[in-house]
Amino acid sequence: MDSAKDSVVDKVPDGFFENMKYYFIGNVDDKIQELLDKGGGKQDSYLTGLVTLVIADTEENDHPEISEAKHLFDLPVVTPGWVLRSLQCGVKLPFSAFSPEVSQLFTGVVATPSKIPKDDLNSLWAMITFYGGRCQQQLNKSTTHLMVLKPEGNKYVHSLEHTAIKIVMPDWVTDCIGNKKIIDEEIYHPRLLLEEEMKEPEVVEELEKEEVIAPVAVPEKKAPSFHISKPWNIEKLEPLEPVKKQKTKTRTKPKTERKKTPKSPRAVASLENASSPRTLRNITNNTGFMQSPIQDLDPRQLAEVLSRLGGQQNPAHMVSFNAIPGQPVQQPTQPHFFGHDPTVTLTPDCCLLGCIFLVIEYPELIGKEYTETWKKVIREHGGIVDDCYSDRITHVLCDTQMTDIFKLAVKDSKRCVTANWLNDCLNRKKMLPPWKAIHFPVYAYPMPTTVCKDQVVAITGFEGKDRIDVKTMLEVAGAKYTGFFSRANTLLLCNRLEGEKFGKAREWRIPFVNLQWLSDLILGRVEGVRNYASPRYQQYDLEDPFRIDSYQNIHLLQPWMVPLKISPAARKDFIASHASQGDKRKHEPTSPVGSAAKKQRKEGEDWDGTITVDPHRAPPRVLFTGIEPKIVKELTRKLERLGGQVADSIQTCTHLVAAKVSRTVKFLSGVSVCGHIISPAWLEESYKSRYILDETNFVLADKEAEVTFNFNLKESMMRSKHCKLFQNLIFYLTPGVKPGIDMMRDIIESAGGRVLISRPSLKNIMVIRKNIASTAFIVVTCDNDLPSCRDLFNDHIEIHNAEFILTGVLKQQLDFNTFKYYGKVG
Repeated sequence: MDSAKDSVVDKVPDGFFENMKYYFIGNVDDKIQELLDKGGGKQDSYLTGLVTLVIADTEENDHPEISEAKHLFDLPVVTPGWVLRSLQCGVKLPFSAFSPEVSQLFTGVVATPSKIPKDDLNSLWAMITFYGGRCQQQLNKSTTHLMVLKPEGNKYVHSLEHTAIKIVMPDWVTDCIGNKKIIDEEIYHPRLLLEEEMKEPEVVEELEKEEVIAPVAVPEKKAPSFHISKPWNIEKLEPLEPVKKQKTKTRTKPKTERKKTPKSPRAVASLENASSPRTLRNITNNTGFMQSPIQDLDPRQLAEVLSRLGGQQNPAHMVSFNAIPGQPVQQPTQPHFFGHDPTVTLTPDCCLLGCIFLVIEYPELIGKEYTETWKKVIREHGGIVDDCYSDRITHVLCDTQMTDIFKLAVKDSKRCVTANWLNDCLNRKKMLPPWKAIHFPVYAYPMPTTVCKDQVVAITGFEGKDRIDVKTMLEVAGAKYTGFFSRANTLLLCNRLEGEKFGKAREWRIPFVNLQWLSDLILGRVEGVRNYASPRYQQYDLEDPFRIDSYQNIHLLQPWMVPLKISPAARKDFIASHASQGDKRKHEPTSPVGSAAKKQRKEGEDWDGTITVDPHRAPPRVLFTGIEPKIVKELTRKLERLGGQVADSIQTCTHLVAAKVSRTVKFLSGVSVCGHIISPAWLEESYKSRYILDETNFVLADKEAEVTFNFNLKESMMRSKHCKLFQNLIFYLTPGVKPGIDMMRDIIESAGGRVLISRPSLKNIMVIRKNIASTAFIVVTCDNDLPSCRDLFNDHIEIHNAEFILTGVLKQQLDFNTFKYYGKVG
């Protein structure tokens, strides 16, 4: 190997590895570094987002830094062989062919080709090697697969004596790659070609007699037993004996048999499944069998098989044990649910017409200012909001089922829904029956079940608003959510059986379920949610993954079985009301009062003379925070008349204008970098005086906020001028930190700190602590991300929640005790 390296050291093209920043894991040969450096690459001592490639040479198959680089930081990880082969080929090869992990498709496959043309041989060699396998010319004890085109040759004869060697045709390789799984080798045995050739004359005779093409019969074989491995809790299933078929040379007899009436439902199912050689035994009707293990199925087949296990087929294809042959099976009647009367057509702007709402719980949960906005929106769409419960209420907007009003509303058959339902209906511009679990008030909060107490859940396949709804559902259920997926996760919530997270869940044997699992949990159906392998929770690619089981929520859906009637008078009043409001808005600008006010404002803008400018003072660069946009626009106009300007960023801002203390990014950053935090009165009075006044008399004063947050703004500003709070401190923020990594980074950097894009290795953390200080490296995380910090607790790394930053900046003081996480994560 050393000679190989030496042969290419002097042949590294200029700039071959240009713009590449690499990081080593394990004991990588110095020659590899020499090659990379000659090609323009640069080594990075830290595993950060600036790294573009990780090169690992370690005997550990599951090295923690490899897992960290691939799954937390999404970096490609390769073996040193990638460098050598890329130089030999003169082009950068794909990273996936040189993965150090042992989870590739052909890992463990040692293929020996025999009597294969050179061009095909090269292609096979490349494909097998690319996907982690190995090729060799010799047939020896390490060979696992012999590849031949025909059942002939010395190697073929010798391999027949060794059952450990699988004999396949080259198509096996391409089909495995196409299906992304190892396929049963038996169906690619070259002896099948011989059997087909032997049967070919019979087919010719049939063509002469009946002029139809008969399919080539493939010999059936008994299916092996199989089981679903952990964490699935399904008992081992024994396959049924396949239904034996009578051999025949003509097609007339099978046609006659098809016309016979089967004696049992099982016979019906046997004929229906006769053309499918690979079906899993259905426990419901005991038909069919499967020849390959369930782990070999692709994701879509897996979902279909699990559905069959639980008898979840389409009712039209189900066979009932109690059914009388020849007579149709009666299906249960599906209830219908309604929003408005379907005979009435409403425009989108009056989609809530006829709805009378009572809003409870939310004013205390989120504040009256928000619920007042809801009420306004409801009225704009034709609805009415009452302040107390009465018989005329049609909808109760609530968060839980724990209040007396909710119980009374259910008794009176009122429609009880959440704010999520209202939001979704407004988005669709139509009042519809609830169709998501979060449209119903939760039966308790916090939920008493312990199912989600220790669950660390990631999600995949959900986008946009759907993703937000799923995160809300997880929060309601009491589970911890992570935006990334690692071995610390205990469950993966899937919309489709695809993607990198799903692949890793199967590799790491972490359970995965559909959204129905979470919906059942929220709706109180907790008796079956611990069985992740239930067919109910293994159905994917659904048209609407949020669908709910109507029969399980009949007590809440009962009021929706009766359409909401709208009286003609109510509709007429709404149209008249909107018309009058439109006329009022139309004539308002031309009213005498409006014109006079506008004229007065215009006259007030005219100044007599010019402004006074202090030549020894730089013009103020101002930013605004916590002030309404209309007022900001007016203050900006006055600022520009005074010779000031709006700052480009908080870093260049000299004056921060705020109406009150608020924990916004601008305000918290401004405490660290701005010279003055003042009230809007400073600009107003300066405008009246025609010159910029001294800021001393306009320092922001908000006693209520200072008591709430236990700080003094003047003292904090003085401390920030003396020294930067986070000087010489290095931070790493975990993905789930709120209010968000970008916002937190702005606050930290304004206070003099440095934020790493990705987490360094433990070794590099120790170097930072040794060279700077024991508290120089700080991890800021949240409850949901604690599992990813498990290894840091053992080395006593500083781990805090977000308040360490937010409160610390507000007070301009470091508090290493109040917001610290202690102990290990179980």
